[in-house]
Amino acid sequence: MATREESEFLNLPFQQKLEFLYGLPARQKRDLILSAPEAERLVQSFSPETLFYTVKEIGAADASDLLSLALPEQVKSLFDLDCWNKDRPDLNRMREWIETLAEAGRRRLADGLMELDMEIVALLLRSYIKVHRLDDPSLSEDPPSNRYVQFDEHYLIEFIRNDDITSAIGDFLEEAFERDYKYFAGLLEDVYWGVEAELEEQAYQFRRARLSDRGFPDYFEAQDVFAYLNPNDFLAIRDRYEKPSRADLLADDEVIAPDFAPAVADGDNSLLSAALTAGFAAEGKRQFRSEMAMVSNQVLVARAVDFGDLDAVREAIATTQHYLNLGLEHLAAGDLPTAIEHLRDTHLKLLFRLGVSLTIDLRKRAEQTVARLGLPPQKTRTVSHLDSPYREALSGFLARMPRFYSALDGGGAVDLRDFRAMRDLHLGYAILDQIDAMAPLFRGLLEIDIASAPFRAEVAARDVRMSQVLLTALVRNALEGRLSADPIEASRLDAVRSAIIGGKPGRLREEFRGAVQRLMAERLDQATRLASADFVNSCLNVLEEDFAELGRQIDPRFLRSLLVRRG
Repeated sequence: MATREESEFLNLPFQQKLEFLYGLPARQKRDLILSAPEAERLVQSFSPETLFYTVKEIGAADASDLLSLALPEQVKSLFDLDCWNKDRPDLNRMREWIETLAEAGRRRLADGLMELDMEIVALLLRSYIKVHRLDDPSLSEDPPSNRYVQFDEHYLIEFIRNDDITSAIGDFLEEAFERDYKYFAGLLEDVYWGVEAELEEQAYQFRRARLSDRGFPDYFEAQDVFAYLNPNDFLAIRDRYEKPSRADLLADDEVIAPDFAPAVADGDNSLLSAALTAGFAAEGKRQFRSEMAMVSNQVLVARAVDFGDLDAVREAIATTQHYLNLGLEHLAAGDLPTAIEHLRDTHLKLLFRLGVSLTIDLRKRAEQTVARLGLPPQKTRTVSHLDSPYREALSGFLARMPRFYSALDGGGAVDLRDFRAMRDLHLGYAILDQIDAMAPLFRGLLEIDIASAPFRAEVAARDVRMSQVLLTALVRNALEGRLSADPIEASRLDAVRSAIIGGKPGRLREEFRGAVQRLMAERLDQATRLASADFVNSCLNVLEEDFAELGRQIDPRFLRSLLVRRG
């Protein structure tokens, strides 16, 4: 009995069936397709990428029913996408696809393999058969029949490998012989005479040309998708290009299903998602997705992603969507009607480059911050004496492709991820402002030059954090009235607790916090006080949490917020 969703799908016109399938989970997509009377036409309307990722998500072993409906040209694309490791053919993956194709029947197997470049088929066959020419005088007169097959008076085929697809290889050879003897003879000649390196190079060049036609450029050409452009000059740069066609496509039963592209997930509240939903009709969305897929393809190639690694592919595609959204938010300042207009007038590759460039500007700003800390910007990837989250955030900003430290947005995660929205960039710049304020803070409050080589050497040797230096000085001031970062004697830790912890257990005394504020007001200018306020407050919170976790007997080994002199 058909489900409600299946009944709804079956009652749709063909073109709407294609739209309905977009973005569905692969197994659900397969089941709906196979329930439709025009299943073959639906599969053959898929772009190669859509079919490829659908089959990969299902698993090739469970997708033979879909492959049995595919065109030979689509099968060729599956091999192009999955059966290469950079510029070398991956014969193991070829075997997996052949095993699945064989389940669809001998005829479909031959349809698919005969569509492939003869060179790559010959490379696979060389690991399964040895071709003997019957006019070769060195050939044994009476070969063993269980290993040899003869289809004509010219060639004798010796099987040299026996595994799960050996039988399928035999069926393919017989089918090729019966269909097209010229093809059959040419293939055996390539197996007999071919030089492996030359066969690989020829097959690679053919594949490269096909992928380029479908929006998968050469690796070096693909790098320009990450090329920097000045965000301040973006509108002038955009005006040099002819505006893209964003007109809705005419209803056409033969329009292919959307390419594999960043599908807008349910609940996605990005400005890009909202603009696409509100600004484009169904046909226009398909055109937009196709262009988005082209940009995604460039990102996949530029990052040297293995197309068969679905997790890596999803990550690269999500990156595409994030940078597009970042660029759009920058242009539209969060206004939906403005975003729709920009989306209609901007080539997506340009919009993607804008998003990338905004993060590169942040990296340049982070390098300036590193220089102010006395470190070489081009060689520094982490500043160990900064506290969390400053240390992790700065490391992410300095990456070749800058990353956002997710702990900054308060969501609970502590990993590095893409910049997804302008809010992430604003948080990034705010963190850099706080790090920049540390130098005048320590210079004005403690007369310490944190950018000096002696200071950096001392903190590096002792694995010291900036918060420990500041808090030790503030606590010593509470104990004896002098601002000094000299480590506090372990014997005085009880006195420390009495001086800084108030009547409420684990809470800093208001008098202590007030004394800190007075010191800052006396020794720092207003700009430095404001810029360093968040860092100072975070340090005080660390001190409060540290003492709240300690028992009545203070063990210096578990005190993280202060520098303690043991012994």
